[in-house]
Amino acid sequence: MMNITKPKPINPDTPLTLIKDIQNNVNNITVMCIVLEVNPAVQLKDNHEVRTVKVADSSACINFSVWDEPGSFLYPGDIIRVHRAYAIYFRNCLTLYVGKNGEIEKIGDFIMTFNESVNMSEVNLNAPPPQPPPGANGNTISNARRTGVGKQNMKPNAFKGNNGKSGPRNQMRPERK
Repeated sequence: MMNITKPKPINPDTPLTLIKDIQNNVNNITVMCIVLEVNPAVQLKDNHEVRTVKVADSSACINFSVWDEPGSFLYPGDIIRVHRAYAIYFRNCLTLYVGKNGEIEKIGDFIMTFNESVNMSEVNLNAPPPQPPPGANGNTISNARRTGVGKQNMKPNAFKGNNGKSGPRNQMRPERK
């Protein structure tokens, strides 16, 4: 039998975070923003769907990933408050997510000053590699040091017969005879 718990109450005094201040691996974010774009839902193999929504406040804009039914209720021009969100890099773009205990609250329509010129989700080629949160699967800071998880000094393997160049064999030019 499934336990259904009441969501944590929303504290109206929770300070808002400006989108320009959002950084990678930050949790418990509360933002108030306007929905600028809602992209079509992408159907996943496990019967979930995910939408990427572009949202903005007076400081910047960011991609917001919304899973399943809540995404179908968002439209351009909606002003929303997102509670208990987190931010991580996905495909080298900083992306905002609403957590399992997070909430999206619609609080108005159309009237909000926003800044679209500062895009926090622009591709960042220097984005850190994705890592599980501390404590996941027994990974702690001390375990990461011991096992070498997170080392970034690895060199790509070069295929034999590829003249020391990295990359798949099928991208090599055929040898001339």
